[in-house]
Amino acid sequence: MKANCPSCGAEVDFKSSISVFSVCDHCKFMLVRHDMDLESLGKMAQLPDDVSPLKVGSRGRYKNTGFEVVGRLKVAWSEGYWNEWFLLFDNGGHGWLAEAIGFFMLSTEVTETNKVPALSEIQVGKGYAIAPSRTFFVDDIKEAVCIGSEGELPFKGLRGRRTTSVDLSNNSGEFANIEYSDQDGIHLYIGRYVEFDNLELSNLRDLPAEMKKIRSAELFKCPSCGGPFSILTPGLTASVACKYCGSTIDVTNRNLAILSQAEKQMKIRPLIPIGSKGNLFGTEWEVTGFMRRTDKTGAYPWDEYLLFNPCRGVRWLTTYNGHWSYVETLRIRPESAFLDIWARLGDKSFRKFLVGKAKVVYVLGEFYWRVRIGETVDVADYILPPEILSCESDKSEANWSLGRYVEPREIELAFDIKGGMPQKTGVAPNQPSPYASQSQKVWSSFAALAMLLAVAQLFFAFTAPEKQVYRGNFAFNQVDKTKSFLTLPFDLPGGSGNLSVTLHSPVQNDWVEASIDLVDEKTNKSIGFFQTAEYYSGRDGGESWSEGSQDSSFVLSSVPGGRYHLVIQPFADAARGGEKTFTLTLHRGIVTWSNFFLALFLLSVFPLWLWCRGRKFELNRWSESDLSTGSADNIDDEGE
Repeated sequence: MKANCPSCGAEVDFKSSISVFSVCDHCKFMLVRHDMDLESLGKMAQLPDDVSPLKVGSRGRYKNTGFEVVGRLKVAWSEGYWNEWFLLFDNGGHGWLAEAIGFFMLSTEVTETNKVPALSEIQVGKGYAIAPSRTFFVDDIKEAVCIGSEGELPFKGLRGRRTTSVDLSNNSGEFANIEYSDQDGIHLYIGRYVEFDNLELSNLRDLPAEMKKIRSAELFKCPSCGGPFSILTPGLTASVACKYCGSTIDVTNRNLAILSQAEKQMKIRPLIPIGSKGNLFGTEWEVTGFMRRTDKTGAYPWDEYLLFNPCRGVRWLTTYNGHWSYVETLRIRPESAFLDIWARLGDKSFRKFLVGKAKVVYVLGEFYWRVRIGETVDVADYILPPEILSCESDKSEANWSLGRYVEPREIELAFDIKGGMPQKTGVAPNQPSPYASQSQKVWSSFAALAMLLAVAQLFFAFTAPEKQVYRGNFAFNQVDKTKSFLTLPFDLPGGSGNLSVTLHSPVQNDWVEASIDLVDEKTNKSIGFFQTAEYYSGRDGGESWSEGSQDSSFVLSSVPGGRYHLVIQPFADAARGGEKTFTLTLHRGIVTWSNFFLALFLLSVFPLWLWCRGRKFELNRWSESDLSTGSADNIDDEGE
């Protein structure tokens, strides 16, 4: 429908059949459509500048269907702003593209609202089955007010329009929004989070040129000290921390109210200055804010840098004890499992590491909410190195984020930091173990080599040419102390090989010992050794006992083949007297396992050393956790 503006006469084109409200592009008067007539409701106040890449007239594509942005609602709440872009699809359908701190959420209105609970029943964190076979959990509840609109809308986008907005999400990437309004009743929108690049957007704003103009357009003065400042991210920034006096200023309206004042004795110079730009993971980021936070005791401070990109939104760099993490707010709600000890995100399970408080003690630069010195939230961290899953919550909202460990060198190069980086101290919660990747490869190599060694040992065991080369029975009396035995010659076949010598004597509570020389008949060289058989048994306290053995074995290695004889000098307990007997048996080429186990032990030395190092690394990691005693039972070894 096309009609003429009753204020200026310019043509107004309603592209959507359901649009009832429009703002004239020429005179900025608000117009309400009554069939073919337009009613003027007065002039719309000029929308504040912002850093959105979109504009009315931008085009895109979603699920193979093109769309055009035909209207916008600019909304404010107590902690910041967001945009609601009204879409007209090429197939005649309608939708909304919500844009908040770089997140894009595309949704359509659901007319069935009978399952939507009353506002009084809504609680943060609670799940509600507001759609068939799907449960959504409440992320936040906020009072919202329209601060301006443009283009055309399916309802009156009047400045001052108030609603209660409830955001919900689930673990499959869907989101829902329930809008409660005294004037318009209950509206339900369901959709999905979408990536900026996946929307195939065109006819966007020339942001680089416009941002330079926007940033230099207006200069503000700190209401506390009078220091001048400009806003880097208008339309996104809700508060600014003065670099001169440290006061935190509310910039959501022209009054510039002071939110909090920094402790005057605290003056922190960020390692990465505000306004620095750096390329990290393929995206150029600008540092727009710096924050120092501590735990509830104040003993463990850490720093957080707010990063901004017009098309990617915001990210965070956090640093503690020289360790860094790159953090992104999540669009998918994790699942808790097993008494909340684990949190599951997709196919990954994160183990709870810490529960505590995070308190703001110093801020500098700009933030997308009204940050205050002393602001405190509940924090829960779950880890799966190199990632860390965190939840920050209070009574009104719960925000999840996913961090990834970054080596300091990457930060140094990305932002061209001069003077070196702070040294890493201790082990960070999500720091990847330097032994993990090595350990996996080493243990894989050990398993392969051990298997080859076992196969070789079994091959030799089954193919060993074991042969008895001598067996002799002997009897002696200890009274004859000069008694010795000289055996007949026997042959040891083959080249060099082992020779097993076994002495057996039927001793009972007695012992027999023999000094044995193996003599080469050709060279007359000998190999001497001792063999002892001793065996004792009895009863003590009604129980039988025994020790020792009537058999004694000894293996000579690398004995050359040839013709040999034995010289045997036996000994026994003279006090016991009587004749003693023993049998001597020699085997050539027996299977031995000692070398196999020695080789296996040597192969395992390095993997075991690596495992111990990884174990120590994990002990150091979990010593920082308030949920672990540091015992072995509480540690999930990353290195194993």
